[in-house]
Amino acid sequence: MTETLPQPRPPEPGRPLDGGPAPVARPAPEPPAPPRRRDAYFDNVKFFLILLVVVGHVWEVLRTNSHAVDAAYTVVYGFHMPVFVFVSGYFARGFMRSTDKFRVVFPTLVVPYVIFAVLYRLQLVFIRGNDFRLHELFRPQFLMWFLVALVLWRLSAPLWGHLRHPVAVSVALSLVAGSWSFNTDSTLCRAAGLLPFFVLGLTIRPELALAPRDRGWTRWAGFAVLVAALPAAYVWERGTVVPKIAHGVLLWNRGYEHMHFSAVEGMAYRLLAMVLAVVLGTAFLAAVPRGRAWYTALGTRTMYVYLLHGLIVKTLDYGGVFDAHFFDTPAGVVAATLGALAAGVLLGTAPVQRLTHWAIEPKGRWLLKPSHGRT
Repeated sequence: MTETLPQPRPPEPGRPLDGGPAPVARPAPEPPAPPRRRDAYFDNVKFFLILLVVVGHVWEVLRTNSHAVDAAYTVVYGFHMPVFVFVSGYFARGFMRSTDKFRVVFPTLVVPYVIFAVLYRLQLVFIRGNDFRLHELFRPQFLMWFLVALVLWRLSAPLWGHLRHPVAVSVALSLVAGSWSFNTDSTLCRAAGLLPFFVLGLTIRPELALAPRDRGWTRWAGFAVLVAALPAAYVWERGTVVPKIAHGVLLWNRGYEHMHFSAVEGMAYRLLAMVLAVVLGTAFLAAVPRGRAWYTALGTRTMYVYLLHGLIVKTLDYGGVFDAHFFDTPAGVVAATLGALAAGVLLGTAPVQRLTHWAIEPKGRWLLKPSHGRT
């Protein structure tokens, strides 16, 4: 008979075949780090900037009958859009590193542009009585230029990372562009004129961008510079001490020829406007509070305020509301300013976001191909 040999027992789980000691268990992988918390400072900056945008558009209608309003308007327009463009550049750094970032351009900028370009054009037709022309339907109307310029700036982002002196090159392009023929289009004129501020935000080192808030005394110094700018602007607007300069220099929407400047004069004035924007913009950034506050969350919804407030301002303007004599009085100016501030706060609230999300942050990603994660 054949003797049946005993079969070896299978090793116990976790014990080596030679019967030695069991291996030491590996430590469990560490949980992923929590997402970084938003910087309250930059949300505060965006909140105050968007309030200045709303107030500035109201003052634009009222400034013709008041030197004081015109002076305040000049100070605000001396820095608020350059700083807004600077902040936009600062948060567009990802476009320098990854082509995948460009996927957000279409759903977040192009689709909202189409929606609001139609709405702003229809305002002209139904409230102001303009003729409907199909070829004008998608032209940048009022504040829509910013979305077009933002697309152009973001598309140019990879270029600036390859240059040794990107800010200097962008300043040179801005100065030269003021004499080019495309300045008949105010959107392209603004995109070229404000380009250096976008490039500055795109390429500046973070520690330099945050420098205005690092010292306690800088906040009071910033307030002092902004307050001192008001009487200086009032004197400048009166034109009795120094010659008054065309507002197109501060609006960045007209070329040198259209402002009756020679190329050299235009470049000098544009360079002066850049210096003014840097000085006032730095003062503003220093004056903005650092910590979280009730308005910090509103600073995350500036696009809602930007696109929606124009519909309100233009409805009142086209409807003749601002033509009332009341708005030529100091009380009327104060009332309009307070109303603008209230509208800016209201349009940044969560209920407005829920109601208008479909137009300002539409679900346009279905138009894109699947992402492959390439850089």
